[in-house]
Amino acid sequence: MNGTNLECIAWLSQQKDGTYTVEPYEEKRSLSANSLYRKMAGQMAKAMCISNARIHNQLLRKYGSMAIIDGEEVWIALPDTPETERAVEEDEYNHFQPTVKTTGSRRWYKLLKPSHEFTVSEMSRLIDGTAEEMRQMGLVPPTDEELQKSLERYERTHHVP
Repeated sequence: MNGTNLECIAWLSQQKDGTYTVEPYEEKRSLSANSLYRKMAGQMAKAMCISNARIHNQLLRKYGSMAIIDGEEVWIALPDTPETERAVEEDEYNHFQPTVKTTGSRRWYKLLKPSHEFTVSEMSRLIDGTAEEMRQMGLVPPTDEELQKSLERYERTHHVP
């Protein structure tokens, strides 16, 4: 159920007894926004002669968000070796932010939220940061008009009354 406070209360009052979870509603980003980001990241990877996974991980580290499970940030200790560092850089599915904290022969990493779970504001920050990095590299990012059209298209298709 998505709605205003009063709409949700009215809906709950009509339900059978039970336990319900109430969370603030956050719009998810559109697939077109993800496609735009992936295209931009791919252009950067090609210019830098690195893999798409590597640039994606680098951009998530700068502009992404930490993964949260049960209200807690997720940390993991991995072997503190060059091999682990390289594997983490190239991982397509798990995204980690290395830290300076070590315990014995293990380095602590923050688990990052995957971009397909980003809210609109998180995806916007990722796209804006990626566009700025493209400019700094001398690459041509999408125009502000293209970015605005993508946002307007998203808002039209995801209107919540």
